[in-house]
Amino acid sequence: MIARHRRWLLPAIFSALAFLAVTLGGCSSTAGSGPASSSRAAPSGTAGSPTVPARPYAAPLPRPLLLAQGVSSANAAHLFRSQAWDFGRMRAVFDAVSLLPGDQATVQRARRAGLAAVLEFDYKVDFFAGKDISAQVQQVVGQIRSHPGTVSAIDVADRLNQNYNVQQGVRYLASTGGVFHRELPGVPVFVNVSDGDLTCGLPGQSRCGSFGPRYRFETNATLDTFKRSGYVDGFLLADNIKNNDAAVQVRAWRAARARWPDPFILWSTCSQMSFPGTSQPGGPQTAGALVATYMTGPMRGGAQGLALWAWHQLYEGGVYTFLNKNGSSNDLWRDMAATSASLGMARAHAGLQGRGS
Repeated sequence: MIARHRRWLLPAIFSALAFLAVTLGGCSSTAGSGPASSSRAAPSGTAGSPTVPARPYAAPLPRPLLLAQGVSSANAAHLFRSQAWDFGRMRAVFDAVSLLPGDQATVQRARRAGLAAVLEFDYKVDFFAGKDISAQVQQVVGQIRSHPGTVSAIDVADRLNQNYNVQQGVRYLASTGGVFHRELPGVPVFVNVSDGDLTCGLPGQSRCGSFGPRYRFETNATLDTFKRSGYVDGFLLADNIKNNDAAVQVRAWRAARARWPDPFILWSTCSQMSFPGTSQPGGPQTAGALVATYMTGPMRGGAQGLALWAWHQLYEGGVYTFLNKNGSSNDLWRDMAATSASLGMARAHAGLQGRGS
């Protein structure tokens, strides 16, 4: 899967307001914060516990979910035309969108378009370079506390286990998901991970143990530890599928669902469906194979949602999209829309449109 290039532009004014809006006591960036064992807030008056909000911190999370990634108000290259046009077009397939923290106006526009908002947060590089990321964590806390009931979930890192070992990963999750669980009870926390163990050795797939040192932490065992930490409520999971093999995909996802059962949430994530060219490469057969492998396959295997990259994202000199670059449809988009409708993902969510503070 292609690593995503994200940019954060968090205004200084928002940063100041966020710190004023958040209770700073107990918001540590160290691994000693401990996992949250419940989505409920502790009783009022308990030492160190968050205040129970007048309304839930989290907006409803679509289930099943189809999440558009590679969308951002921080970079004009993430839009075809405008937020209004893009969000409206997006709704033909998607029912949720990944957004960068700090821009509540965009969260509100997405909700008015019928899209749930998932905040993307990825400061692992800074964290492992020894930088203090507690201010960025608190900005997210401040945004959600100031606008309860508008954000559905937080994604704390992209491919956390690609370059970092399990101990490092748990430290990062404690400093992000651990804080969010404590300060924002009820808001689900996710992390993007890869796991080659799910497909290796299956017909037409990579040989087990052949991934090389860069991918040595992309294993079942690493994900087991992440889940046991209690710092996350679900994975955005890539499984290293090869050859667009839908049958193998179903088999791999059944194994994933059996290993990490409900209520832990599993969303399949991939980058293979988007393209950098002017128009979709291949014809109907290519489109059908992609949709069968990366949409239908995971859902048949037990995934509760799909996180697909990228709506319109500049990456390594190319802009990756599902639509043609002029915003027109193609075989892939039509198959995506039909599959979304058949899975019930593109329906409007009760109480979502037009609401929010």
